[in-house]
Amino acid sequence: MKLDRRLIAAGLLAVASRALAADTPPTVDYLALASEGSHSIKEFSFVSGEALPELRINFATWGVPIFGKDGSVTNAVLLCHGTTNTWQTFARPDLAIKLFGTGKPLDISRYFVVASDAIGAGKSSKPSDGLRMKFPKYRVDDVVKAQYLLLTEKLKVKKLRAVLGISYGGRQTWQWAVQYPEFMHAAIPVVSSPFPNAGRRGMQDFLGVEPIISDPAWRSGEYTEQPYSFRLAWMMYRTGLDGAGHLWEAAPTREQSFAYLPELAKKATQGLDANDWIYQMRVNDGFDAFSQLSRVKARILMINVAGDELVPLDLRHAEKTLEKLGARAEYLLVKEADAFGHFAASQTVDIWAPKLGEFLNKIESEAK
Repeated sequence: MKLDRRLIAAGLLAVASRALAADTPPTVDYLALASEGSHSIKEFSFVSGEALPELRINFATWGVPIFGKDGSVTNAVLLCHGTTNTWQTFARPDLAIKLFGTGKPLDISRYFVVASDAIGAGKSSKPSDGLRMKFPKYRVDDVVKAQYLLLTEKLKVKKLRAVLGISYGGRQTWQWAVQYPEFMHAAIPVVSSPFPNAGRRGMQDFLGVEPIISDPAWRSGEYTEQPYSFRLAWMMYRTGLDGAGHLWEAAPTREQSFAYLPELAKKATQGLDANDWIYQMRVNDGFDAFSQLSRVKARILMINVAGDELVPLDLRHAEKTLEKLGARAEYLLVKEADAFGHFAASQTVDIWAPKLGEFLNKIESEAK
């Protein structure tokens, strides 16, 4: 009896498909799994002395809170997003599946994970809501204060298991560690420095604003359409984020190097507002967690990446920070994907996530 080769091939394909499915974890939509909410803070006062009658902080959560005898949540972790991002950054598959999944460092069957839109971003209160450049000048310590009030007033958290932030979110993490030192067991700043945004880093923030405010079309923030100079400011800032190796691969000819950033900027700035952007570039004014590191009580895990021009290794900021923190801090330098510069953090989650998991497990053991 001869068997039809097509049937044999189909059967083998079905077996292979089932085997592959068994080895491949199911795709989880963490955006759909998130529970989104909003918290209204009355009479919020800023470091500048300005105030808002009501400050809105948008947020999302994953997992189930566990309550202690005093009624407060005992398993909360706070995530802090980067510049121009929102809480939805952490729902992206390249991050969420590797952080939130079963057995992963922030397994949502174990932790109650919270991510907020920072002041000036997402659905939280921001200049483009109507006040434009009359919106109060906010800094990183204001952003952290608003997160603290969200956690304590709305979510009933008295102490966090950990705060983790990437890039600008990492600066928020450093600020958390010195502003509310007793409020978390651990702090994990990723691709971020506790030092002020000075030197070349400060110049990058300056170049991210100057083209806009020098443009007559900006009209001191009272424009009727987004100034074209906003794209130029975005491009100047973007060149410091990406790595030279990746940019060479992305634009290997003279013509492509002239076209690459304008094309990206056109898409990237469509959902952004120039005034909101200016405020986000200026949020780093006054930031200096390094001078306050003696206040830190939490255990620290610093994660940096090689090739990062925003947090350059040659400044030796990590070494200086470790010297101040002593045995309280651990450090991981990720050398893979260095061609991507600052963006290597999202390219290498598979590498730093296991270290994060080990660190958090150790913190949990010490807390018992």
